[in-house]
Amino acid sequence: MKIGGEKEMKLDTLYKTYQSYLFSIAYRMLGSVTDAEDVVHDLFLQLKFDPDQIRDLKAYLAKMTTNRCLNFLNSARNNREIYAGTWLPEPQVNQAEQPLDKVVTDESISYAFLVLLEQLSPVERAVFVLREGFAYSYKSIADMLEKTEENCRKIFSRAKRKLRNDIPAHPKNTERVDLLAKTFINASKTGNFEEMIDILTEDVVLVADGGGKVITALHPIVNKQQVSAFIKKISDKGAFIGELLPMMVNGQKGVLQVREGHVNKVICFEFDSKQRNIRKIFFILNPDKLNYIPVP
Repeated sequence: MKIGGEKEMKLDTLYKTYQSYLFSIAYRMLGSVTDAEDVVHDLFLQLKFDPDQIRDLKAYLAKMTTNRCLNFLNSARNNREIYAGTWLPEPQVNQAEQPLDKVVTDESISYAFLVLLEQLSPVERAVFVLREGFAYSYKSIADMLEKTEENCRKIFSRAKRKLRNDIPAHPKNTERVDLLAKTFINASKTGNFEEMIDILTEDVVLVADGGGKVITALHPIVNKQQVSAFIKKISDKGAFIGELLPMMVNGQKGVLQVREGHVNKVICFEFDSKQRNIRKIFFILNPDKLNYIPVP
């Protein structure tokens, strides 16, 4: 990152030190890799203070990031309400292969968890992310959001109640998760979906996001029979033609589809509490949410 002006070297050092941490906050808040990167980048471009005068620089930058994200979410709500079909978060794809026993998992960054956070208002999301994802004290959160501690406690409690029945099970058995992803890939390649259907829960839900730019289901598809029929139908129409590659998506195995030199689709899963079967499938097809992903 190049920043002009007399403070260039100091700001570059700050950027290198805190960029990753602030991106983690922004991504959880916004559910978008590109928007999170923009928020953090713009924050550093517009910094107008002497870092030496700030007692807790990390907390101060976290506060600035959070409030920028709140402003972004409040302005983006109308756009998401008129979005064509279901709005899904932008997946974070890591193409570096890691041994299964070395994969670092994080509940607060899993794709299913980000989808869940869409149920919250912007301020509920801020309090929940800072408390649950980064273990900030209520006092620190109150300072960041300019609210009282008691108010922040109530907001967090309200957010927990909203999410209580839907919080996804975080995979512990990475080998099982890897197997389920490969089963989906094999079924898509061969057209034989019997084995894949066996690993779906009875109440499985499939959610697709084409953003009005790619034809797909506009509404969630519910139950094993309907989901199976939908997947078979789109498979017959060539939806899985191309390379299907197992990739780390938001900390767990997902699927990347490459067709004609472009990333065409990212597929993520949420698993049941015993990690035996798939309870939700997410198809991200909107090219605006895939353009940043390099082709392997």
